[in-house]
Amino acid sequence: MRVSTGQIQRMVMQSLQQGGADYGKLMQQMATGNRLLKPSDDPLATVRLQGIDKELSALTQYEKNAVQVKSRLGQQETQIDSMKEILLRLRDMTVEAGNGSYELAERQALTHEMVSLKQALLDLANARNEEGHYVFSGSRTDLPAVAETAPGVFDYQGDDYQRMVAIASGVMVPANDSAERLLFNGGNLLQDIHDFIELLQTTPGNIGTAVGDMLDSLDQGIGNITRALTDIGGRINSLDQVVAAHGEMKVFGQGLHNELSALDYGEAAMNMQQILLALQSTQQTYVNVNKLSLFNAL
Repeated sequence: MRVSTGQIQRMVMQSLQQGGADYGKLMQQMATGNRLLKPSDDPLATVRLQGIDKELSALTQYEKNAVQVKSRLGQQETQIDSMKEILLRLRDMTVEAGNGSYELAERQALTHEMVSLKQALLDLANARNEEGHYVFSGSRTDLPAVAETAPGVFDYQGDDYQRMVAIASGVMVPANDSAERLLFNGGNLLQDIHDFIELLQTTPGNIGTAVGDMLDSLDQGIGNITRALTDIGGRINSLDQVVAAHGEMKVFGQGLHNELSALDYGEAAMNMQQILLALQSTQQTYVNVNKLSLFNAL
């Protein structure tokens, strides 16, 4: 079968076009650092990369959630610890108020600080976060946790809702605690403090029973708060471990991603050299074919 000069020219042109396309693709790969420019370059690797990207995206979100929850729990821990310090001071003052030698005037003198401590405790119970939401109101974050609904009457206005946040696949952690758990678990500590202050201001004589009741109420509140602090500390430690684990998994996933998608520049340089040599050879062939004519053969 004879091959005409025109057929040879078309074959050479097709080879030049393919070589140019290969060269352009390689240049794009080297410019981006990516081995895969489109899914058809390696369908199997593309599917694996899509799975890795999905997992990395989920890890990033989980890590963000964990960091946010840790920050909020840290703020709550500081506020709750301050509540505990107030209750411990009130306990010391309650014991002092029970001194049998104290007269009414001496008890009244104690109440000046106790009133300030009660207000500080109320302010902490009604603390807000950076978004202006009440921290210890459960789901009712638009309302103060504790309100003086009538003169000298203190009530909890929130609920016991705990917002659960995903920090890993199938792993949720509570992001908040309520003042109900801290100050109203088994009683109404703020009300008890208020009533005891009024008693110290107005009642002479023996107040031993009232002092005992106040100490019981304070001890229960201190116990509630201590348990909450222990729980929050455990959650914060768990979050630290989760964040560290997510970081390691992201490094591993990114490394696997790079193995599948990143261009081997050494291999690419060798391929470029081969493509250029092939193009030069094809171009020379094209020149030689164009020189062929019947007159050259005579």
